[in-house]
Amino acid sequence: MTTSEEAGKDFAQRLDNLFKQFTHPDGREFSYEEVQNGTDKAVTAAYIWRLRTGKATNPGYWVIKALSDFFDVDPSYFFQEGRQAAEIVNKQANANLADRFQESSVKDIALRASELDEAGRQAILGMIDYILHKKND
Repeated sequence: MTTSEEAGKDFAQRLDNLFKQFTHPDGREFSYEEVQNGTDKAVTAAYIWRLRTGKATNPGYWVIKALSDFFDVDPSYFFQEGRQAAEIVNKQANANLADRFQESSVKDIALRASELDEAGRQAILGMIDYILHKKND
């Protein structure tokens, strides 16, 4: 494998990791179209797919910047060694989670749900999924 192919594979893996780590509140991954729109169409959905699957291997600065801004990570994430890149994503994911808990109602729901048994928590998750689904229709 050439250095360029290895770099493309690394980029694809890191982009894939962002899709898996940074999701909608209900856990769904962002679609390529949502990322395209979230980058003000700086990157097309088709190109995002090509980057994520490793079919495109040499994105330019503005593409990297747009994707970094969308997923709220530093652009250096795409160039760090494996462990450092994982630390960047984990740190940002934790910060995003902490931001979500700043709303008192979110905290209240989480605290009350922690007192339920597994069946009760699953019932609450089902209700939340139903509400989110109806909201998105």
